[in-house]
Amino acid sequence: MFKSVHPVCPVTDMAASLAFWVRLGFRIAFSDKQPPAAADYAGVAREGLELHLQTFTPEQRAVTQTMAIRIEMTDRAALEALNAEWLTHRIITAPLEDKPWGTREFGFYDPDGTPFFFYVDRA
Repeated sequence: MFKSVHPVCPVTDMAASLAFWVRLGFRIAFSDKQPPAAADYAGVAREGLELHLQTFTPEQRAVTQTMAIRIEMTDRAALEALNAEWLTHRIITAPLEDKPWGTREFGFYDPDGTPFFFYVDRA
């Protein structure tokens, strides 16, 4: 029944957000304006994962709830390779480790403070 989910992340600076995700190996998948840095709504994608970015004013952002986004990886090797790749960017705020709830994961915050966690089940 369900096919996919595309989180919409509130951003206050589209150019900075796009640059952040491109630096992490994502490509700009679409945007409602050209150039994409001027967009109000855009998407970034990497290997089947697509995130949507929507421009919010600081006032809108202040009253918009955001949630942690958890992204399950295919296997431990993929998780550890991604962690190693992104360590070079010095963005990881939650180091790769085994968690008591049964996952191995790491995480970071995007430029607007949305938390992202990448994980695999340890089972």
